[in-house]
Amino acid sequence: MTDTEGPAEEETGCWADIFTGRLGVYTLVLGLGMGLFAINQFVVATIMPTVLEDLGGVRFYSWAFSLFAVGAIIGAASAHALRDAFGLRPAYAGAGLILGLGLAGAALAPDMLTFVGWRLLQGIGGGALASQGYGLVAIAYPVYLRPRVLGVVSTIWGTATIMGPGFGALFAEPHLWPWAFLGLLPLIVIFVALVLLRVESDKGHGQLSALPYRRLALLTLAVFLISSTSLTEELWMRSLFIVIAIFLAIITFRMDAVSEHNMFPKGVTSMTTELGAVYWILFLGSIVLAIVNTYSTFYLQALHGISPLIAGYLFAIQSIMWTTSALIVATLPRKYESEFLLIGLLIILAGAVGVWLTVDSGPVSMIAVAIALTGIGLGFINNPTIQRIITIVREDEKHMAGASVQAIRNIGISFGAAASGMVAAAAGLAHGSDRAEIAFSMSWVYGVNAGFALLALIMTIPMYMARRKARAD
Repeated sequence: MTDTEGPAEEETGCWADIFTGRLGVYTLVLGLGMGLFAINQFVVATIMPTVLEDLGGVRFYSWAFSLFAVGAIIGAASAHALRDAFGLRPAYAGAGLILGLGLAGAALAPDMLTFVGWRLLQGIGGGALASQGYGLVAIAYPVYLRPRVLGVVSTIWGTATIMGPGFGALFAEPHLWPWAFLGLLPLIVIFVALVLLRVESDKGHGQLSALPYRRLALLTLAVFLISSTSLTEELWMRSLFIVIAIFLAIITFRMDAVSEHNMFPKGVTSMTTELGAVYWILFLGSIVLAIVNTYSTFYLQALHGISPLIAGYLFAIQSIMWTTSALIVATLPRKYESEFLLIGLLIILAGAVGVWLTVDSGPVSMIAVAIALTGIGLGFINNPTIQRIITIVREDEKHMAGASVQAIRNIGISFGAAASGMVAAAAGLAHGSDRAEIAFSMSWVYGVNAGFALLALIMTIPMYMARRKARAD
């Protein structure tokens, strides 16, 4: 497509370079794809309480988030293999079509179980869209223009944060939520047409041998089992599902460790190495992120009577504060990254405890502050964790560091959303629950979440011990 490295390493380019000519079309395509993936997440969070009111099925509520996240894992992990097999153009357009099919299916869903099934497909398409988009950046843009186009991507996420809740609320309040999905389909059509007509592509080799079918299937089954705990009242069955899910996750990572095409660096699950401890912090932090988000618009409306619009923007506070604090940390000296990591985890714990203590009694302003604190903390740990991973991972595994970070995040988000549904169901959340029952179940959900935040903080102990041992050796 282009010589992305080029001889002019010292060129800096200008903003006009990525908005004109062939690259201008690519930037439009990239913006549409990333925008569709991003805005979908904020729209769904805003409309979910209304979807629940219309379709019922409160036991499946968290599935809308957990299955989307596991779908994103599948889509992202499959993207590279699909691109190599079929070429960028069909793989990129196919991702858009899968997302569009998921949107249309969810809009027409007659019940909650069908709805969450289409959410899985949305996740697959969205995860593939994001991954193929980053692939387009690497293939089509010269090195000196990549920071600018990645800045555009960040801006798109920020715009989605602002627009998504408002767009969702537009259809949630009059109970026209299917149109929140159908309204995005014209953008899907434009995206797919632009990809097919204007994106250059090499011909793939036609083989999907590098696709990690078994590992993805085991991870999906593990999340499905944890999610299924919300469907049974039997303690022994819930316990069995959890044990099997943990066993499947262990098998998945062991298979990955010996695979020729591994998704993660070696030792990613070890708690006795610095690398493993940092990945555990990422995983546990992502669980906290997911649990804070999964029921936020639900309890804000059910317990505090606020509108879908306000609930949607309170949901978005976490993302806004994450982005803001991450940008601030990125400007500070890297030598303090260990301090930023510890401070961030303390802030996350404070926010998680704050949500737990205020979820029932309020006031809403304090809930907003607590949600914002979790976002600030996540922003604080974002760059330090990625930088530590890139620094300490083996040289021959550095190429997978960025992708593995996002994969661990998505795994944490999927497990977190599933766990929130499990705890809510165990605490008595069911169809027709009154305010007291909803408040009780939400207190349990966010109390458990504070425990996960504490575990993330505790993981800094083996991280520092492993680092000290490595320096002594």
